[in-house]
Amino acid sequence: MKPKISLIAVLVLFAGLHQAAASLTDQQKLAAANNGFAFKLLKQLAKDQPTANIFISPYSVSTVLQMVGNGAVGQTKTEMQQVLGTADLPDAVVNEANKQIGQSLNSQNTNVILNIANGIWYGIGGPPKPEFIACNQQFYGFSLEPFTLGDLNSAEINKWASEKTHGRITHIADGLMGVDTPTLFLANVVYFKGKWTDQFEVKNTKDQPFHLRSGGQKSIPMMAKTKTFAYFRGTDYQAVRLPYQGKNLAMYVFLPDTNSSPEKLLDNMTGDNWRRITKPGFIDKEGTLVLPKFKLGYGVGLNQPLHTMGMKLAFEQNGGDFSGIYPSTNYRHHEINALLQETFVEVNEEGTEAAAMTVAFFADKVETPFRMIVDRPFLFLIEDKQTGTILFMGVMFDPVTN
Repeated sequence: MKPKISLIAVLVLFAGLHQAAASLTDQQKLAAANNGFAFKLLKQLAKDQPTANIFISPYSVSTVLQMVGNGAVGQTKTEMQQVLGTADLPDAVVNEANKQIGQSLNSQNTNVILNIANGIWYGIGGPPKPEFIACNQQFYGFSLEPFTLGDLNSAEINKWASEKTHGRITHIADGLMGVDTPTLFLANVVYFKGKWTDQFEVKNTKDQPFHLRSGGQKSIPMMAKTKTFAYFRGTDYQAVRLPYQGKNLAMYVFLPDTNSSPEKLLDNMTGDNWRRITKPGFIDKEGTLVLPKFKLGYGVGLNQPLHTMGMKLAFEQNGGDFSGIYPSTNYRHHEINALLQETFVEVNEEGTEAAAMTVAFFADKVETPFRMIVDRPFLFLIEDKQTGTILFMGVMFDPVTN
């Protein structure tokens, strides 16, 4: 006798499958938005620092800003959503998709190490609004750490960063504890360590010339391998995909032709081009890859780059509206005082180690007496306030007292 399946059971199963499909679609939408933001941010940093080595975690930046965005209101929130590419995604979708992506990244059942962590610390003014805390704890799973004004110092934040990044990010909070009163930190950490699926042999690593932008060259260790690679030949560049053990994660290396440059390549790269054209275009092809070994530590302040990209009010003094964070108008934050990221990457014959930490820092301004010691040449003038007329003016290089 065949078992009977109730209509309710079928409907429940169908609803579950539909929800899972919808969740996957939302993850894909958020990933597409994050990738679009990633290319825009790298383009902006490359424009701002045209001769610098740059290494960022755009995922870490967007995660912190999406956490902060849960407390942003009005035009401030609109600008953040537009720059992040999430204007068409409701908050509930962004938060749930972030949760699912984070869980997926943290549960990679491979031979790589991949850890994601979020944290929040609060001080003067008390904890943020309960709904702000509850939302971010539910979807971002951060640890909540209270501190008092006297207790918090850069060493505390640096210790957390060092623990989460296996000692690779250790000084990100240095300089944050200045004359301002720290009131809120939100942080995201990403740590990755993986071995290549097909490692480079150390015996094949040899010093070879690397051609610099200036026209000169320097000798550096170059790894070499001949095999079948996932390869893509684009307009004025070529690229390979190098998978890590487990094959979910991979590094893509793009080499502009001699008549091109990384900037020209970036100009034509967008999140949409990456998703529709470039990534699907890799095919297996026999070839030889010669790749530098390298190690890089990088840090960047993101206030100005993001302001240039259109996220203006969030960083303008008394311009932003983050009233969704604090219950009291006495401690309502008007701007993100600092958005910082520090990163580390090392690539060698065995694989890759990479770490990033992004921190959003809020503070209340503290009025302190200034000191102005006029002990060097100075300018002075005498003005009539009523008419606005400058009657006298001068520059003093050597004061004479008699």
